[in-house]
Amino acid sequence: MKLHQSLKSKVCIVLLALTCSVSQAQAEEVLELVEVQHYQDNLAPYKERREDHGAYIGLDYEGLDLKNFISTLDGKSYGELFGTSPIPLVHLSVDYKYNFILGSLSLGVDLGKGTLSDNRSGADRTLGITKYGVGVKYTADMILDEPYLAPYVGVVVWQMSLDEKSPTNSFSATTQMGFNYTVGVLLQLDWIDYETAKNTTFNWGLENTFIDLYATQYAKTSAVDDPNTETDLLYGAGLRLEF
Repeated sequence: MKLHQSLKSKVCIVLLALTCSVSQAQAEEVLELVEVQHYQDNLAPYKERREDHGAYIGLDYEGLDLKNFISTLDGKSYGELFGTSPIPLVHLSVDYKYNFILGSLSLGVDLGKGTLSDNRSGADRTLGITKYGVGVKYTADMILDEPYLAPYVGVVVWQMSLDEKSPTNSFSATTQMGFNYTVGVLLQLDWIDYETAKNTTFNWGLENTFIDLYATQYAKTSAVDDPNTETDLLYGAGLRLEF
C-alpha cells in the first residue's frame, strides 16, 4: 500500500511537471502571436512621423476674371458689365492624401461659390458662380524634414452653374465639363508656435497648418454653346490643414 501511494505521488509530480511545461509552451505561443503596435511619435520630424494615409481640408479665395464672358441677356461683354473686377470665388476642398517617399498624391472634391454685382452698364447686374469638381494634386512635401515649403501642381475637372440677373430678366445655366490647372506652394506655419503645433498633433491629429499660395488658369468647356470660361493666369491664397 505504501509503495502504491508513493507511485501515485510520483505520477502526480510527473503530470504536474508536464502540465506546467504545456502551459508554458502555450503561453509562449500566445506571446508570439501578440501584435505590437507602434504609436506615432508626435515629437519626431514630419518626415519620420507621417503615416501612409492622410487628409487635407482647404479654404481658398481666388479672383475669377471671366474676361471672355458674354451676357446671354443682352450680349454685353464682361468688361462692359463689370470692368476688370474679378468674381470673388471662395472654395472649400477636402482631399484624401497618399504619402510616399517622393511626396504625396491627393484626390478630393472642390466646391466654390462667388457673386459679383455692378451697375456700370446703366442697370444693376449680378453674376453668380457655383463651381463643383474633382481634383488631383502632387505635393513635394518630403524635401525637408519639416515641410516648411512644399511646392505642388494639380488639376481640377469641374462644372459651373452661372446665374445672371438684371432688373428685368434673369438666366441660369450649367456648363459642361471644364478644367483648370494649378501650380502653388504650401508654407508651413507650425514653426511660429512649435509647442502649440505639437499639442494639436497629439490631441487632434493635425499634422500641419499651411498658407496656400497658387496661380491657376481656366480653360474652355467641352461645349461650344457654353459661356467662354477661358481665363488668363489668376492668383489665389488660402489656408490648408493636413490631418
